[in-house]
Amino acid sequence: MNINSIYYFLQVAEYRSYSTASRKLFVAQSSLSTMIKKLEEELSIKLFLYDGKALHLTTEGHRFYELAKSFYDSYEAFSLSAKQISDEVFGSLKIILPPLIAELYFSKPIAAFQRQYPDVQICVANRGGYISQNLILVNEFDLGVTIRPVIPNTFACTDIIQCPMVLAVHESNPLAAKPYVRYEDLADESFLSYEEDSVLYQRFMSKTAAAGYAPRIIAMAAESPFLLSMVEDNNGVMVIPKCVTDYRNFSNIKFIDIMGEETGYELVLIYKQDKPLSPAALTFVDFVKSWYTL
Repeated sequence: MNINSIYYFLQVAEYRSYSTASRKLFVAQSSLSTMIKKLEEELSIKLFLYDGKALHLTTEGHRFYELAKSFYDSYEAFSLSAKQISDEVFGSLKIILPPLIAELYFSKPIAAFQRQYPDVQICVANRGGYISQNLILVNEFDLGVTIRPVIPNTFACTDIIQCPMVLAVHESNPLAAKPYVRYEDLADESFLSYEEDSVLYQRFMSKTAAAGYAPRIIAMAAESPFLLSMVEDNNGVMVIPKCVTDYRNFSNIKFIDIMGEETGYELVLIYKQDKPLSPAALTFVDFVKSWYTL
């Protein structure tokens, strides 16, 4: 006995006709009568009698019909509930974001996502660079946001934004009058820099090495606002993504284009390639893709 044989029995009982039931079910009449016969043999009872005009349920058939109808209605309700569970988005989601990026680029999409999916609890931690990538690798977080390059052959990446890398200088610095600079032009400058565990630091060191020098770094910090405040006080220059300067206006800082860095800052949402994502995480990834392609 299976769910199909019970359903077919119910259809024959309701139509009181093998031919009508077979047309409604798109099943051959012979197959339908064979299935009912097997059901009768399995139950050791007679389910139908034929009086020459129509089928009629036997006394045992009536009792079995009531049981089968109750069972099938429950099964339908169960199937619907199970489908609703698979369609629902719920659970928890752990995301690691750089501090200023979280404020500038993820506060609004996260708020919108939680309005649409109130049963998802989102926990956000603020770290950047390779630390974020390593924490995702050891499954401390489901998703993270970092910049390219990422650890090769490890992460699935969703592009968020691209923007230029620029040079932040005090307006009194002679470089402030230039329309653009090259890394080669900056060998004698005193630099402010992100900390050594950041992707931006590693990228900056690679660029200056390619230009033929080791930069003189006078101060390092994790966050852009502190470093930019030092530039405002004319205490060095720094290479910074233009998009992270959008949080306020700067009255005495000039941002100079760097040749070859027109799309140097590539922000990506990442997760482990070999880790199946929960429905909540998959839905969030799709949500972010849509948010940044509008």
